[in-house]
Amino acid sequence: MRKRFSILAGLLLLFTATAVMAQNNAHETVKKIAQSLRDPKNVEMTFTYQYVDDANNGSDLQEGKAYLQGEAYKVIMKEQENISDGTTIWCYLVDDQEVLVSNATEGTDNTPLKLLTTLDKNYQATFTSANQIELSNPKGDFKKVIVKIDSKKNTLKSAEVFADDGSKLILNILETKFDQDLDDSLFSFDEKTHPDVDIIDMR
Repeated sequence: MRKRFSILAGLLLLFTATAVMAQNNAHETVKKIAQSLRDPKNVEMTFTYQYVDDANNGSDLQEGKAYLQGEAYKVIMKEQENISDGTTIWCYLVDDQEVLVSNATEGTDNTPLKLLTTLDKNYQATFTSANQIELSNPKGDFKKVIVKIDSKKNTLKSAEVFADDGSKLILNILETKFDQDLDDSLFSFDEKTHPDVDIIDMR
């Protein structure tokens, strides 16, 4: 579950990173989408995500919310929350009542920044249709990411991540808001409001 969540979190943050190498005009389109998310003070996204594992007849559809503000972010879903102030990452496992604490610079498997770095450095992008870009790297952790965009607004509509085990994660952006008044406390885990949670410091 944590690996699946890291895929989702990384995908939500993908376009806040430097644009990937690309062919044709896909490079410029990705840069425009990235810039549209970097320019505002912050971004809030409401989304649905579906995990599909055809080999094991597995499927899971949920709704979530993500907040991005500079290097800080918070991704909220039913079973898990990932929170970072840019220095520390808190992975809150709701059902287990556990919080895994790690450094944002460690690049461990449960940090979305690792996925961002991999996509940024090693994946190439090409248009497969007027409103669809494919990010690919046969040697990467994720062989392919298909991104659907609104080419007129240069915004992200949906994305599919194909993992090497044959499973995939489908993300659909339902609503995006910009430049809200977000308190810095949103981007850290408040132990006082969760007195029964077990804190596991992995730093």
